[in-house]
Amino acid sequence: MKNILSGFCVICLFSAAGLSLENEDSLYVHYSPYLNPEYHYGVEFNPGLLLYAIDDEATVISAGFSLFPKNRKTELTVPIIFENTKDDQWFGGIYSGTSLNIGLHYRRFLTGKVGGAYTSIGIKYNYAYLRSEDDCETDFTKIVSRLGAGFGIGYRVFSDERIYWGIGIFLGSYLLGRDISDTINVSSMFTRDEMSIITIQILKVGFAF
Repeated sequence: MKNILSGFCVICLFSAAGLSLENEDSLYVHYSPYLNPEYHYGVEFNPGLLLYAIDDEATVISAGFSLFPKNRKTELTVPIIFENTKDDQWFGGIYSGTSLNIGLHYRRFLTGKVGGAYTSIGIKYNYAYLRSEDDCETDFTKIVSRLGAGFGIGYRVFSDERIYWGIGIFLGSYLLGRDISDTINVSSMFTRDEMSIITIQILKVGFAF
């Protein structure tokens, strides 16, 4: 009798495990947070930031390129943000100019697949060329070139149509830099004169291929 009960319990355990796997596979088919194994590259774009900038007569392009290695657990991504404006109000009313931010991030996904929660480390290069407006009391030109490093966390979801979306935050500090300009104090929503790096990702979407 004991052998029969033991056998019955073992069968129940295996059945429950199989049901759990079946449910997980079913969830994967209908709503998959993971990258399809046949795709190895991705491109990203943030339409929300572009539309927000246009309202202030500025141009801000936030995009990126990703490489998904064969181990299917990590991602190498190059985020790019380009900013340009001729409207001094976008920069606080005293200057306008151009800024370019290029990063290199290494992300490792905690689920063992490319999808779900991840942690990341990376570097960021920032170049900014700023100039005073005609109505500014002080004439100046400011050129900033600097390199920083940091870490981040986030979450990524992939659809069956290869479109993906995620949220995340990257924090760090500029470690090496060069400031060729007049001695002035300027501030803006992009905090060019501060040493901290704060990047929040909310509306950026991507396409895997």
